[in-house]
Amino acid sequence: MTYQAAKGLALAVAVVAAPTGMQESAGVAANAVRYYRPSGAQTLVDVFCRVPLVLVGPVGDEGADGRYRIAVVVKDSAGLQLVAQDWSQRVPARLLKAPGASLPEHFAFAARPGRYTVDVSVTDSASGRVSHQQLRVEAFAEAPRASDLLLGTGLRALGDGGDTTLRADEIRKGGVVVETSGEPVLTPQAAKLGYYLEVYRQQADTMTITVRVMDTAGAVVVTAARLTVVVGAGGGSTEGTVDLSGLPPGRYRLEVQAAGRAGGGADTVSRRAAFGVTGFQTLATAAAVAQPLDLFDRMAEGQLDELYGPLIYLMSAGEQGVYSSLSVDGKRSWLRQFWAKRDPSLGTPENEARERFYSAIRDANRRFGEGGASRVPGWRTDRGRIYVKYGAPDEVLERRSGGSTYPYEVWKYTRVRALKYVFMDLTRFGNYTLIYTDDRREPSRSNWQELLGPEALQDVQRF
Repeated sequence: MTYQAAKGLALAVAVVAAPTGMQESAGVAANAVRYYRPSGAQTLVDVFCRVPLVLVGPVGDEGADGRYRIAVVVKDSAGLQLVAQDWSQRVPARLLKAPGASLPEHFAFAARPGRYTVDVSVTDSASGRVSHQQLRVEAFAEAPRASDLLLGTGLRALGDGGDTTLRADEIRKGGVVVETSGEPVLTPQAAKLGYYLEVYRQQADTMTITVRVMDTAGAVVVTAARLTVVVGAGGGSTEGTVDLSGLPPGRYRLEVQAAGRAGGGADTVSRRAAFGVTGFQTLATAAAVAQPLDLFDRMAEGQLDELYGPLIYLMSAGEQGVYSSLSVDGKRSWLRQFWAKRDPSLGTPENEARERFYSAIRDANRRFGEGGASRVPGWRTDRGRIYVKYGAPDEVLERRSGGSTYPYEVWKYTRVRALKYVFMDLTRFGNYTLIYTDDRREPSRSNWQELLGPEALQDVQRF
C-alpha cells in the first residue's frame, strides 16, 4: 500500500448534531489515531477535535456570524515544543442556532517514540471565553501489529486521473479518502460508517477481516460479512463501509478484527473506535438551520478579488483577462458563472468542486504562507501551488538542517504515476522554492544538483 505522510493542518467545516440519547459535551472533545512508519520509527498522529457551537456567540448584533480561534500545541515529555499552530474559523449565523451542533477540526503531526501532550484551546471571538482540552498521546516504541482504527462518515476511492482535491472534512489514507469527524455521528439519511485500518506484517499474509458493532454494554448488535485481504510484506490496509441503517440512536463501538497466521500459528489483531447515531428529530433541526447562502452575495469587492486570484490554476484561456474590468456586481456574476460551469451536481445547493478548491486554498495559506519584505499567501508559493493542483503528497521527506546544505523538502506522489518535487529554502527563512521535479508540467532549475550537493542528492534519489 501507499502511505500518506501526516503533515500540516487540515480544517474541517461540517455541522454535526449530537446524537439523541448522548450527553452533550459543554467543552471541546479530542481524540487521536496513530499509524506507524518504519522509516525513522515514526508515529504519524491524526488528532480530531470537536468544537460545540454552544461555546461560540455572534460577533456583533444578534443574528451575526460567529468566529473562534483554535490554538494547538504539542510538547514532548520534557516539555519541548514540537508543534504550535493556530487558525481562525468563521461560523455562519444559521449554524449557531442548531441545538447540539458542532464543528470538527483536524491536525496531524509526526513523532519519535515517547509520550506527548496535545493542548487545544478554543477562544470565542465574541466573548473572549477560552475552552481547553488536553490529550496525551504515546508514540509507538516499536512496530505495532496494527494502527489505531480510523472511522468516518464516508469513504471513497481515489479515481485514476480524476479530481483528487480533498474537501475540508476529508483526509487521505493510502488509496482512499475518509470523510471524518473524529468520533463520527451517523444520521438516518447518512447511515454508512467508513473504516480504515493499517496492519503491519513481517511477511505477506492472507487475513480474514471481521467487522462488528457493539453497544455500550459490550453486546454485539451487528456483524458484517467477513472479508479476505492479502497483506504484503511490511504491511497493508483494510478499509470499507458498513451500512447501519435502522440502528437506534446512541453511542456504539466498531471493532475490526484481522486474523491471519504468523510463524505457523494463528495471529489475530483487533482495534475498536467509537461512533454515535442520531435520530430524525435532531437531523431535522440541524437541516432546518443549515440552508445554503449565496457565497458571493454579501462580499465586498476586496473579498471577491481574493476568491478570484487563485482561479488562475483553473481558468481556461477564454476566461482570462475579463474579471478585472467588471463592476462589483459584474464580478459576482462572473464568479457565479465560473463555478456553475464546474458544478458536478447541478440542481443541488452545494457546489462540491468549489468547496474542495477553496478548502485547498485555505489549507495552502495556513501551511505554506511565506514572510519577508512582502508576505506571500500560501497558495501563491511553489509548495502551495503543487498542493492546490494535485492535493496532499503521499510521502514527504523533510531535512530542516543539513550543515552546509540549505533546508529542503521532497514530496512524492504515487497514486496515479510516480512524481517527485524537491523544494529548497534558499533564504533559510522558511521560503521554499521548487528546484527540481520529474513532472514535465513544472519547471526545474538547471543547477538543482549543485544546490543539493552530493550527500543530499543521494538522499533525494533514495527517497
